[in-house]
Amino acid sequence: MNNGAVNMEPVFISAAILLTALLVVSYYVNNGVGTMGAPLRQLALFLMNKAPVGLVDLFKDEPGSGSRTWIKYGTGWFILTVISGFIAIWHNYDPTALDSLASIGWSYDDGSALADFTSAVMLISFTYLLIGGCLVAVARTGNNRLASEASASMIALLYTAALSFNLILIPIIFKFADIADEQTIRDLISLMVNYVASSLFFTALLINVLATYSQRDEGTTSVTAWFLIMAIVAKLVASMYYVIGEAADITQMAWMSERIIEGWVPLILMFALAYHVIPHAANVPIWSGSLLNANMVLLFVTVPPFFMTAANAGDLLQNVGALLLTFSLLPLFAGSVNLLATASSNSSGILKNPGALSATLAMFLLPIFAVGSYFTAMDTLTGTNQMLTMSSTIDNGFMYTVGGLMMLSAMFSSYPLASGNKLAEPSRANMSVWFMMLGGLTATITMLIGDFTEKAVLDSGVEEVVASTSGFYLVAAAMFYLVPISVILATLVLIRTSTSSQKLTEVGSKISDVEIYTLVEGTSTTIQQLLGRGVGVNTTLMIGDATEDDGGSTVIAVSATLHNDEITEFPEEEPIEEVPEEHKGPAKELMMLVDYLKSSGQTVFEFFKSIDLDDSGSIDGYEFQQALVKSDVGEFPPWEVDGLVAAIDLDSDGNINLPELDIALAKIAAAYSSPDAEVLESEASDEMSKSDLNKLKKAELISIAKEKGVAETGTKADLIAAILGE
Repeated sequence: MNNGAVNMEPVFISAAILLTALLVVSYYVNNGVGTMGAPLRQLALFLMNKAPVGLVDLFKDEPGSGSRTWIKYGTGWFILTVISGFIAIWHNYDPTALDSLASIGWSYDDGSALADFTSAVMLISFTYLLIGGCLVAVARTGNNRLASEASASMIALLYTAALSFNLILIPIIFKFADIADEQTIRDLISLMVNYVASSLFFTALLINVLATYSQRDEGTTSVTAWFLIMAIVAKLVASMYYVIGEAADITQMAWMSERIIEGWVPLILMFALAYHVIPHAANVPIWSGSLLNANMVLLFVTVPPFFMTAANAGDLLQNVGALLLTFSLLPLFAGSVNLLATASSNSSGILKNPGALSATLAMFLLPIFAVGSYFTAMDTLTGTNQMLTMSSTIDNGFMYTVGGLMMLSAMFSSYPLASGNKLAEPSRANMSVWFMMLGGLTATITMLIGDFTEKAVLDSGVEEVVASTSGFYLVAAAMFYLVPISVILATLVLIRTSTSSQKLTEVGSKISDVEIYTLVEGTSTTIQQLLGRGVGVNTTLMIGDATEDDGGSTVIAVSATLHNDEITEFPEEEPIEEVPEEHKGPAKELMMLVDYLKSSGQTVFEFFKSIDLDDSGSIDGYEFQQALVKSDVGEFPPWEVDGLVAAIDLDSDGNINLPELDIALAKIAAAYSSPDAEVLESEASDEMSKSDLNKLKKAELISIAKEKGVAETGTKADLIAAILGE
C-alpha cells in the first residue's frame, strides 16, 4: 500500500474520469444499447460458455452454482481472516508468543507483515462473500439463474488460485530461495496478480452480470444489481489507475486507486446486499425513495472515511478534500436510516431471518463506525497524525464488525436462495450473528481505550510515566475470540444447509417480494419511485380509502409513499371554498369528446387507434392534443392538455392507454346519466379481441373488470374471460 503524501490536483482528474465512466455505464444499463443489445448478449454468452476452451466445461451450469461457489470460497478466506486477526491482536499483547516456531524456520517480525496479510485476506473474503450474495439478487431479476453459472464458478476458482499463489506460495518460495532484488520481484508479482489478473477476472464477471440483468422484465429494475455493476466498474477503473500510477510513478493515481478499492467498493457492496436481504425478509418495499436516491448518488461524489491515507496539498485542495470527507457521512446515514426503517416495518420477519438480522445490525453499527472513522480520517488526510493508531483500529474494527455481519448475511440469506435449501439450524446462525457483533464491537472499543491511554500519556509530557497497553490488548484478544467462534459456527451452518433435504418453496423469482402495495388516495408517485422501493410488475396496487373508527377520528391507509419528503401526513385544515354549480362534474372537454364519438359513430377502440400516431399502444400529451383538435373539441395549450391527461392517466406514467381512455369516457357518460355510457364501454370491449386484452397489464385488466362489474380476481386469463363474458 502506498502511504506517501501526494499532490491532490491530478486526483480530481482521475475522479472526473471515474464519474464519467460510472455515468455512461449507468445510462446504458438503464436504457439499453438499442438494436445492438441482442447481438452483444449473444457474443457475451458465446465467450462465457466457450472460453477458455475445455476449462469452463468442467464446471456445472445449474442455477445457483456460480453464487454458491463464490460464497463457499469466501467462507474459506473468512476463516483464514479471523484466525490471522486473532493472532495479530494476541501478538500485540505478547510479541514472543510465536517464538517457539523458530526451530522450524519461522522468523517473526514486529507484526507488520501479519497485519498486512490480515488486511489483504479480509478484503478478499469480504469481496467473495458479498459478490456471491449480490449474484443471487441479480439472478432473481432474470431467469432465476446467471447467464453463465459455469463461467461465474470458473472465475471464482481462478481468482482464488491467483490470490493463493501471491499471498501464500510466493512468501514460502522467497523464504527458502536466495533471490536478488527480492522486494522488487514480489512487488511486481503482486501488481500483476492483484490488479492485472484480477481486472481480467472481474471483466468476465461484469459481462456475466450485464448479460443476466439484460434479461429482466421490461420496466423492472434492481437496486442491488445497479450497485453491483457500479462496484465492479469502479474496481476495474481503480485497478487501471494503480497500474498506470506504479508504471509511470504517478503517486496521485495510486492514491486514488486505494481510495476506490478500500473505501468505495466495500461500501457499495454492503449497500448492494443490504438492499436485497432486508426488503426480501421484511416483505415490504424500500422505505423512502428520496433517501435511496441520496444514498446512490452522494456515495459516488464524496470521499469515504475508511482506510484513509495521508495527502499533502495546497490549502484550497485540502479544504475541498475535507469537505467531501464530511459530506461522505450523508449517504452513509441516508442508506442506514432507510434500511433500518424498512426493517422496522416488519421487525418479526427480520428477527426470524438470521441473515436479515445480521444485515440490520450492520446498518445500525455503520453510522457509529463512520463517525469515529471520520475524525481519524480527517487527522490522517491533513497529515497532523495526532490520533496515533486509532485510525487503523477503527478501520479494522469496521471491517470485522460491520463487514463481518454483512458476510454472515450473505451466508445465511443468499446461500439458501442459491442452493434451494432452507437454512439449517437458525438458532445456531443467530448465535453466530450475536457473537460477531459482540466480539468485534467490544474488541474495537477495548483497543481504542488502549490507544487513548497511550495518547494521553504522550500528551502529558511526563517522561517518567510509561503507558502500558498490554492489558487492553489481552482483553481485546479475549473478546475478539468470539469472532473466530462465530465464523466456525456459521461455516457449520453453511455445510448443513448445503446438505439439507428441506427445500425452499421458492429459490428465486422475477416476481417482486412485495405482493401488495398500498397507495393513499390523493397522493402522487411515479412508476420509477415504485420500482425503486421494490414494487414489481406483478405487485397488486391497492388504493386506500379514508374510514371512520368508533372514536370518530379519521383512519387513513398508510403506505411507504407517505415517507416521501413531499408528503405531509397531517396538513393544516384550510377553508373549503364553495364550488360554482356550473363547474361541478366531469371535465367539459371530455363530455364534448363523448358527444363527438356518438355523432361520428366511432367506438373508443376505433378512436384510440386513429390517434395513436406511432402505434405504440399509448398516447402522449401531444397526440391527445391533436386528437382534441381533430374531434372539434378545441385547441388547448400544453398545460391544459397535461391536466386532462393526468385526469385520465390511472397509472401515472404520463401516457394514456386504451383501458384508461375507455374507463374515463365511460365515467363521463355515466356521470351525466348518458344512455350511451354502457354502449361506449361495451362497444370498446367488443372491439378489443382476446389478443388485444392479452397485451394489457394485469392492473389494467382489473380496472376494466371493475368498471364492467365482473370478477376482479384470478389470473390474467380469468380476467379476460370475465371481461369478454366467456
